[in-house]
Amino acid sequence: MPSAAVRVRLQRVENFKVESLRPAIAANLSPDASKVITDGASQYSFIIPKEQHIATNHAEELATTGEVSMKTVEGAFSPFKRGVIGSYHQLSTDHLDSYLQEFCWRYNRRRMQPWMFETLLREIVTKKPMTYKTLTREVF
Repeated sequence: MPSAAVRVRLQRVENFKVESLRPAIAANLSPDASKVITDGASQYSFIIPKEQHIATNHAEELATTGEVSMKTVEGAFSPFKRGVIGSYHQLSTDHLDSYLQEFCWRYNRRRMQPWMFETLLREIVTKKPMTYKTLTREVF
């Protein structure tokens, strides 16, 4: 399994305002993180301490180095986008969190391919089944 340093979590936020991003980042960013690499959005400068924050500009990086530094988040979000287009076609806000959790599960276990079937089987056998009510978050 990948180390904790490269595990990702995709989460829905209401908007891209500082007051929406701050609680999500605070809840998910390790206090031991020595650096946080983000895109150049100005919102991050109000949330992440200056000594920890490294803002990148993808266009400049690509032009100067031929590579982009945010491979982890792009690598996690790309299969999600392809899955939406190829499998789900449309997203329901009722199910968006479940879609995001599924793709995080897949991404965080991507190097476990030889053991994936055994892991999945063990979870199916040992965990309590998810009810339709839980899956859909419907109130009956």
